[in-house]
Amino acid sequence: MTQEVYSPENLKFFQKILLEKLEKANYELQVLEKVLSRQEAGLESPGKLFEENAEVIETENIGQLAERQQKFIKQIELALQRIKLGTYGICVLTGKLIDKERLKVVPHTMYAVDAKSKVKK
Repeated sequence: MTQEVYSPENLKFFQKILLEKLEKANYELQVLEKVLSRQEAGLESPGKLFEENAEVIETENIGQLAERQQKFIKQIELALQRIKLGTYGICVLTGKLIDKERLKVVPHTMYAVDAKSKVKK
């Protein structure tokens, strides 16, 4: 029994989407890192306690956003790797082909819709 896979044309289509998302995600990460570095540099200046606390909280929030963005970039890079390996679009839990419409919405996913509900993240 042969495994169902997406055609080379479909893979090129998804690769294009993933590369566009990767470019955008990298840009957004750079912006977050610039804001973060400016805020961290500004925390050393004297100021009122309330303002300093607000800046710390904002810096932590931006740090969390940057961390999420790094994870997203990693997921995209892994999806691009799966394209190269010929395993893109195959659910890692069920081994079945992931619906094309799902991949259009979430091109970095590793799970079919029915399998995603079984995975705890």
